[in-house]
Amino acid sequence: MLEVSLGWGHALALAKNGNLFGWGYYADGRIGKIGRELEISPLESNSTKLRSRGESSAIEAAAKSVMEAIEKEKDMPIIWEPGSIEELHELKVADVACGLDHSLVLCRNGTLFSGGSNVYGQLGRAIKDLGMQPVDINFLPLSIASGLGHSLAVCNDPSSEPTGNATSVVSWGWNKSSQLGREGPDNIPQVVEGLIGESPVSVSGGRAHSLALTAKKELWAWGCGRNGRLGLGSSADEAEPVFVEYLEGSEVIQAVAGLDHSLVLVGE
Repeated sequence: MLEVSLGWGHALALAKNGNLFGWGYYADGRIGKIGRELEISPLESNSTKLRSRGESSAIEAAAKSVMEAIEKEKDMPIIWEPGSIEELHELKVADVACGLDHSLVLCRNGTLFSGGSNVYGQLGRAIKDLGMQPVDINFLPLSIASGLGHSLAVCNDPSSEPTGNATSVVSWGWNKSSQLGREGPDNIPQVVEGLIGESPVSVSGGRAHSLALTAKKELWAWGCGRNGRLGLGSSADEAEPVFVEYLEGSEVIQAVAGLDHSLVLVGE
């Protein structure tokens, strides 16, 4: 597996060959339409052969308990084994991101799909059909991220023509704490103007805040600032992206937004 993303009750796994598999809760279409299940689960391991008899017995007992629970809940809208997503059968996937109850899937051809709950406009599309459907986005996504109820994408900036090298962050969905980093319609993917010219390379979303890492290895943060999750030295919310000055001079390698906290990896 190349990448695994988890939501609330669902999961997506991206294989190295670009095939995508999903499992978990499916009633709202957050994992699309599941077709053939995997003949061999990519999560299986031969490590059980190395366990002692006592450990094996404990594992077998636990497995039995799980199967009994599954039998009791067989009428629930849950898929227990990884299966291929029918809507993406002939497409190769480049990136995946799961929010609380929605999912984003970026294909290698640049098409961005979304599925699941759209109560906050986090699917970014007018089509109300369940399952994976194309997002109404006028930009070419390069990478994606999901917060609890909002969506983020690093896209090629169309204003950079003819060079086409500049990037921008596009956001949509839940915006109660300004985690979109912009004003305007919440349900329509639009550019975060505060990052224009900063060349973002990755984004990450938490419950109600967002982070962006730029090509200059700088970190920007916005949205809910409660408990200091933005790293700006206060608990104030920020409606637009703000440069994290505390990390000035540091080489930020990676930045990830947790539910209500943030983690940053810096070079020595």
